[in-house]
Amino acid sequence: MKIWLINPYGPIPGESWRDYSFAMMAEALGDAGHDVIWWTSNFSHHFKKFRSQGWEDRQVSSKTTIRLVPTSGYKWNIGIGRIWRDIVFAFRAFNRGKKEAAPDLIVYSESPLTVGYAGQKLAEFHEVPVIFDQMDLWPELFEQIFPQWLQPIANMLLSPIYANRRLNYKKLDGVMALAKPYLEAAFAVAPALRTRPNALVYNGVDVEAFRSEMLHHSQSFRTIHAKQAGELWAVFAGSLGPSYDIPTIMEVGRRLEDGNSRIRLIVAGDGPYAKHVTQFIAERGNDRLLFVGKLAPAVLSGLYSFCDIALCAYSSRSNVEMPDKIYDYTAAGLPIINSLLGEVSSVIRDQRIGLQYRAGDPEDLLNALLRLESDAGLRAEMAENSRRVGDSYDKKVQYRKFVALVERVAQAYIH
Repeated sequence: MKIWLINPYGPIPGESWRDYSFAMMAEALGDAGHDVIWWTSNFSHHFKKFRSQGWEDRQVSSKTTIRLVPTSGYKWNIGIGRIWRDIVFAFRAFNRGKKEAAPDLIVYSESPLTVGYAGQKLAEFHEVPVIFDQMDLWPELFEQIFPQWLQPIANMLLSPIYANRRLNYKKLDGVMALAKPYLEAAFAVAPALRTRPNALVYNGVDVEAFRSEMLHHSQSFRTIHAKQAGELWAVFAGSLGPSYDIPTIMEVGRRLEDGNSRIRLIVAGDGPYAKHVTQFIAERGNDRLLFVGKLAPAVLSGLYSFCDIALCAYSSRSNVEMPDKIYDYTAAGLPIINSLLGEVSSVIRDQRIGLQYRAGDPEDLLNALLRLESDAGLRAEMAENSRRVGDSYDKKVQYRKFVALVERVAQAYIH
């Protein structure tokens, strides 16, 4: 089949970042023999820079083309600039898509603020089946940025968007999601979707390649920072922004100065809090907290080979269900200390791969760390469980479910 993927977000192949879900979709469809065009923005949400000066098609494999749609740019993740970029993308993709030969099927994920352009409208125009990927909860997330006293007004202003979303979801031929609550949210909007093809597809990671990088690039990290004998390293890797529990990690680093613990906290990444972490370390001469900055993916894998514990540390304001770092942490076979209350907390508890702590509570995080430090048997058991769970998140395992969904929808549409 000829399949269009439509989504203006995510790093594209060649941008030196972890594989984005739509890139993995394209790869899996190509491996199954289908031809794919992924329509995405020429402005990178992740890197905040333009990829091209206008329309551009990039052939990334014999089966996959990246189509860059010219849009506006923006500096901040929350603001009118981002909304306008999404609107520009949707309408330009729709207008160009109408002039193209019809695909056999469309898979899309777009903000409901664009009221069904381009994915839904192009599927209707070309009279082809359509699948929606429920990647997050919009416009619910957008509504939450308003102060509490403005919530009723925001809800009223967004009511047409909610109504349009219900209308579009009722027309879907299939739906997928990257977490169980997101799939249930789609069913709640359009109950008929329960009886149509649907799938839960976690983002996942190439587990074999990841573990190979851990093995082959451990020396890349060793040359930067040496692990002292007897130390236990607890790593946080990710964006250093307000959605993450960075101040709590810093406070735990301070408290570790005063004790006899062998734990050292390793922070890898970049973002607004990076300067606070470096300043904190410099002013205190703190040796229990090590900031290694933003690492290339291969070097980051090498870092994991030295670590004993992983931190899934999000602030209380975050409502992430299954963060991508969980796939890395489990592929690395690390016990996880987690603050999220969504689906990931159930996985960690039910699969016995880590411990929970209260976001924003340094005493609770410290106690969880000290418990894993003092109980080597528990730490080893959770590490083994984590590695086993990591196998189930392999992208080949996950995206076989996606390909099966696509082919099931296409077959049902034909009949």
